[in-house]
Amino acid sequence: MACLFLRRLLLGGLAVFVAAIFSLTAGAQNSIATYSSPSASLQLLARNSGYIFDGTVLSVEPGAEAETGGVATVRITFRVEQAIRGVRSGQVLTIREWAGLWNSGERYRSGERLLLFLYNPGKLGLTSLVGGAQGRIPVDARGNIILDSRRFAALAQGPVSPIPASGAPASPIPTSPIKNGTHRINSRALALAIRRAAAD
Repeated sequence: MACLFLRRLLLGGLAVFVAAIFSLTAGAQNSIATYSSPSASLQLLARNSGYIFDGTVLSVEPGAEAETGGVATVRITFRVEQAIRGVRSGQVLTIREWAGLWNSGERYRSGERLLLFLYNPGKLGLTSLVGGAQGRIPVDARGNIILDSRRFAALAQGPVSPIPASGAPASPIPTSPIKNGTHRINSRALALAIRRAAAD
């Protein structure tokens, strides 16, 4: 089954890519150039997202091509741990992504917990990460967001920043540096900052 799935993915790559581009929402199509760099700010991610949530991956499986007009897809099912936009806490949500994204490294594992920024589904019901890899942030077992220093600095751009200004902290988001320049941010505090960023 996996071999057949990979064969279809490889053989129909270009046609599927073209179909996936046409199936993007208008917001996604207009924002592609905005996210070509790895430094999408929290405000840009929040404003362009239809779904924002902290969730645990329950399952990953090939999608039925009949549902998407012959486009190879992957269905990912999440349990929403913390809802921020477009979902409810406790909800079981299944999204569909173009299978070609798996070639670029956008993969999910059962049991993995992530904070996701996703576009609203397009005409074929497909979605993708806002800002590419910037729209996918690991969450630890305690519900804390884990960011390396590069992503931490990128999210700090714009009016809502998880980085305190020099002197007194200007942000209500508590951060804890971990080893090797990695930072831990409380997910509830970050959710509040995301809501504020979307409103600005």
